[in-house]
Amino acid sequence: MPDLPSQDRPLRAVFVDVSLVYSSGVTQVTYRLARHRQPELLDMLVVSLNKPDSAMVKLLGATGVRVDRIENSSILRSALNLKRVLKDYSADLVVANSFRCYLVAKIATAGSGKPVAYWIHTINQIYTSHVRKFLFPLLSKRDALLYVSKAVRENNRPRGYQGQDAVIYNSVEGPEMMQEWQPYNPDKRAELGIPDDAIVLGYTAHFVYYKDHPTLLNAFDTLSQRFPKLYLVLVGEGADRKVEVARAEKFAARDRILFLGRRRDARALLGIVDLYVHVASEEAFGLSVVEAMLAKRPVIAARAFALPELIQDGKTGLLFESGNVQELERQITRLIEDRAYAAQLAAAGEQDCRRRFPPGPFAEQVTVFLRKVGSTRLPPAKKW
Repeated sequence: MPDLPSQDRPLRAVFVDVSLVYSSGVTQVTYRLARHRQPELLDMLVVSLNKPDSAMVKLLGATGVRVDRIENSSILRSALNLKRVLKDYSADLVVANSFRCYLVAKIATAGSGKPVAYWIHTINQIYTSHVRKFLFPLLSKRDALLYVSKAVRENNRPRGYQGQDAVIYNSVEGPEMMQEWQPYNPDKRAELGIPDDAIVLGYTAHFVYYKDHPTLLNAFDTLSQRFPKLYLVLVGEGADRKVEVARAEKFAARDRILFLGRRRDARALLGIVDLYVHVASEEAFGLSVVEAMLAKRPVIAARAFALPELIQDGKTGLLFESGNVQELERQITRLIEDRAYAAQLAAAGEQDCRRRFPPGPFAEQVTVFLRKVGSTRLPPAKKW
């Protein structure tokens, strides 16, 4: 059994995720922690259930973090493989980034007293079945829980919970930190067939029901008739993409809607956007919202879950009632017609995000929390 972590050596933490892909917000948060942690306090090993993106393996490797892959054919097989990894690494604790990973970690550590921390990045993914509703409060009663927003805590903290938990907002680095994040110059529009004098709305999100693309598309359909130079740029992939493309094909201004798919340069594309519109009806944090604000873009977002925690309505951005197409139209129109106010929101939003989401304090807070969790062992539990 490895010694408990102390100030004399780093905490050895294993982070478990289903997939390590560059476009994943969870992966990006793990990467930011790896970049900005103090290695003498936190030593990281990242484990991916599925085959990891080679780009992420390279990026994490550059921070001194190794990536291992364990099989994802079944929870039990994944747990047995993880158990071997934990032994070889002499891990102090496990950090799970999804419910599946949490179950794998619980089985892998059963009977060892090794702490498990569940880093919850979603709003409504834990209680999606009767089995999960039963298992999660039972299993997590004394485990460490880390939430990415107050909304996540409010929606996921188990009844009767007795463990250590904390809300730590994600870090979002400014675009100047990496060359590939820096906003494109406006002349990039020409490559996409967008006129120089166009008014461009942007939205980056996976095409899934809770990202609510229909609300934005329907608002655009109406506004495009009033503003003949209005364009819409949508970045992302997903199961519902074909449905939304078919919806857009029925619009008179369908040629002014660009479905760009998954883009490695999603942050750079903010340079061609005049207004960033985030219509998701369910958001645990809103990484792309903060990225847009850091790119000095005025933001309009749904008043849903964590999004009001990011935006002070009327000061650093604008909010609208989730799913309300008419109110969204009014807010977009307001910023199109009042460019000075839009610029004021953009400037205030950028300053606020730089103050609230810097990478250094984020990494320090996560490290302090995990070291506190890892400094104690749970009483031996019955083996599975």
